[in-house]
Amino acid sequence: MASVTPNLLSRAIAALGSSVRTCVIILVCFAPAASVIAAGEYLVQVGSIPLEGVEGRLDHLAFDASTHRLFVAALENHSVEVVDLAGKKRVRQITGISEPQGLLYVPEHKCLLVCSRGDGTCRSFDADSFTEGPWVDLGRNADNIRFDATARVVYIGSAGEPGTGLMSAIDLVSLLPADEGGKPAEPRSPADFLLDRPRQAEPKMEIPLSSHPESFQLDMANHRMLVNVPDAHQVVVLEIGPQGFTNVAAWPVTVGDKNFPMSFDPGSARLFLACRIPARLAAYDTHNGKLLAQVPCVGDADDLYYDVKWKRLYVIGGDGFVDAVQVAETGAQLTLLAHVPTAPRARTGLFIPESQTLAVAAPHFKNSPAAVLLFQAKR
Repeated sequence: MASVTPNLLSRAIAALGSSVRTCVIILVCFAPAASVIAAGEYLVQVGSIPLEGVEGRLDHLAFDASTHRLFVAALENHSVEVVDLAGKKRVRQITGISEPQGLLYVPEHKCLLVCSRGDGTCRSFDADSFTEGPWVDLGRNADNIRFDATARVVYIGSAGEPGTGLMSAIDLVSLLPADEGGKPAEPRSPADFLLDRPRQAEPKMEIPLSSHPESFQLDMANHRMLVNVPDAHQVVVLEIGPQGFTNVAAWPVTVGDKNFPMSFDPGSARLFLACRIPARLAAYDTHNGKLLAQVPCVGDADDLYYDVKWKRLYVIGGDGFVDAVQVAETGAQLTLLAHVPTAPRARTGLFIPESQTLAVAAPHFKNSPAAVLLFQAKR
């Protein structure tokens, strides 16, 4: 579509009748800010993969680069959807999972880890055969999951809602099959046997938090973890030692409530988080927890990714948009580039840096089935 200069637009409006001019002026004045931004220049939708029959809320995603498979936690459908991105189709479902939330794929072991809200477990699956392996019981509401590939340790946030939260560290080897060196513990109680899984791993260390932890990031250069604890309006800083966690700081979040998603750029030591009430994106200095910058963003945000290549943030919100935000090379400036429409209640996704692709999980809405929406990030 050809661009229209301000002078040309003014002459065109002047040539119209007075009533028509009024309508045009009203439309121009009240056009949403997103329409002024050329959204397609920065994030272009390139596909949509339907997930027919999947109902309810969708949660987090994971990716297997070797097979181009995307794993989607269909929380209220009690399943994990396996999607072939190359073929643009769903290829499998893992069913019978009680409200899956966080997912982690470990490529060297072809191992998929699934954290469940419903029964508080983290379950392991062989990603080729989908045979279930060892598992760990985290009490309740197992959610976000991260992996330290150097230490071979899995970190999981759980519990809370209501009550105290929990951060756990689990040696990856305890979640692997026996033929790959796995050494899980035996079930510890009658309740464990009722889950009908033969082997149970145990966390190597845990630390309670004031309430449920949402997104967290690993700052391995400083041997620590940065954790969003929204009910406490804080980012909690946990030092990771060989014998356990130490709570070393709590940075107040004053820009808004419900600080759920988070991303981290270790290169600049900047932490980014989004709040839901009001909808704000904020940048913090991880040396001291100082607030550097803040800007409005899409509402109901639940996932946030930093694009290292182009120094850009992607904020995924349930209001039905993704915001692309430029991060200044130096300093603290955040600049909205694009406000790109997605789908109602599509608030989770995954950025795949290898292909500069953003996958957004869109739940079933009216006549539109659940789907994975694919966007290509552009310069």
